Amino acid sequence: MTGSEAGPLARRSGDLRRLADERWDLVVVGGGVVGAGILLDAASRGLRVALLEQDDVASGTSGRSSRLIHGGLRYLEQLRVHLVREALDERDRLLDLAPHLVRLVPLVFPLYGPPALARLGYGAGFVAYDLLGAARRGGRHRQLSREAVLERVPMLRRARLRGGIEYHDGIEDDARFALAVARTAVEDRGGEAIAVTRLRADEVLEERGRAIGVRARDRLAGEEIVVRGERIVDATGVWGAHAGPFGSGFGMRTVPSRGSHVVVPRARIPVQCGMTLRVPGRVVFLIPWPDAWIVGTTDIPDGGPPERTAATAAEVDWLLDTVNDVLDVGLTRADLIGTYAGLRPLVGDAEHGSTVKISREHRVHRDARGITHVRGGKYTTYRIMAADTVDVALGDREAAMRRSQTADLPIRGAAGTAELRRLASESARSHHLDAWRAERLIERHGTEAAGVLALGREHGLLRPLGDSPHLEAEVLWAARRELALSLDDVLARRTRLAVERADRGAAVASRVAEILGAEFGWDAARRAAEVASYLDSARRLYGVPGEDRRER
Repeated sequence: MTGSEAGPLARRSGDLRRLADERWDLVVVGGGVVGAGILLDAASRGLRVALLEQDDVASGTSGRSSRLIHGGLRYLEQLRVHLVREALDERDRLLDLAPHLVRLVPLVFPLYGPPALARLGYGAGFVAYDLLGAARRGGRHRQLSREAVLERVPMLRRARLRGGIEYHDGIEDDARFALAVARTAVEDRGGEAIAVTRLRADEVLEERGRAIGVRARDRLAGEEIVVRGERIVDATGVWGAHAGPFGSGFGMRTVPSRGSHVVVPRARIPVQCGMTLRVPGRVVFLIPWPDAWIVGTTDIPDGGPPERTAATAAEVDWLLDTVNDVLDVGLTRADLIGTYAGLRPLVGDAEHGSTVKISREHRVHRDARGITHVRGGKYTTYRIMAADTVDVALGDREAAMRRSQTADLPIRGAAGTAELRRLASESARSHHLDAWRAERLIERHGTEAAGVLALGREHGLLRPLGDSPHLEAEVLWAARRELALSLDDVLARRTRLAVERADRGAAVASRVAEILGAEFGWDAARRAAEVASYLDSARRLYGVPGEDRRER
């Protein structure tokens, strides 16, 4: 297996030449889910659009979310009914457009306190949630007796437990979803969309006071290029709160809010459903993941460097205390597989140091230079954020003539549930895979799993990647088809082994470097350096504060 002229680095070089040589209708800076959504939305309208990302797709906020696709129960308490209705509409849409990446799961909401408040107060909130759209796909919520709740969650603390409510909401793999959106634009829209990572926008170019492009630096080769466009979009999210090429053109204050999570082995909390825990001032989720529970999230102002976001010891302890207050499980830091944190680009002013009450609604603004900025919002409504941003960038007249087409546009790899089950069964049979491994492959790649398997067969990479659910073929696929350029891209986002393994993926890092190295032309010294650099970063970003997890 060797790299070739048609390999990923050669294609990237060609993309860089196109960026510099051609003029684009829209240039998007920022490769989170909103930037990817703008890329797809603009391409769906027949625009020629380019995306520049300084690191990797979803390497920031969009790859470090709570992995929920939901309406947001707590926004009902804040009377943001429109936001909840909009998010639930989008939840239903994403279940149709990307069923391989988004699915509904049951969640239990335990009720404590005075019986009347517990049953009537929270019950009314769930009735409203159903009426706003939650019942369309997951069915109506169910009131559970105390005994029924304890049957589902036996380790719940019994003091003042009055019963519970069972309902459904969506979960997804945030990084893979954002990547699939970007690839849908690049691979399915006739070559009119392009996305290049490791390309940092340093300066906005102006002519007679209007933005006409950006000066960018290739972080791999160190070379500078100029990308020219009729319209420029700032989708940099939390980076907009810091010095950058777009300055203060947004016109409103961006308030980064840190959301931290802990990852707990699935067996450590032996229940079959997720949970929603109401704590003073906010909600904490116990989110089901294939081999783990994700517990989060916090909501704390953070003005630090966006690229170095990690969970703090205080946040980890607060999340552990929150779980232990409700469940008799005695979780400690020693139980944790890992942690992670992301920053939300909220819009507004933090009151008394809290970001909990700042609106999650998005804001789009076009400044005097013609640059369109987007901030705020929530992952679930990324598609609407993207459509609104392109509308503003185009202006009312052109937007009316070029309407968004993404409401009915399937995301790459999508197929009906029955077809996905058939593909999983066929993959297991024809490639001698364990059934569970084939199912996981389909959950990550959908219909593209057939291409992953064909690539693996061609290059002898159908073996499991260590003891993980992944195949070695997925590493090569990530390099050739999914814009991956580093171990971090593969282990932190194409797979989630950086946070799902207590060793941060150390057991398979050398093998990943070997596969990538053969594709990228890395010698032994370069492979070793890549492994060392990755592990150092992963331990800082995804490890458990105060403990050395290297040998666990």
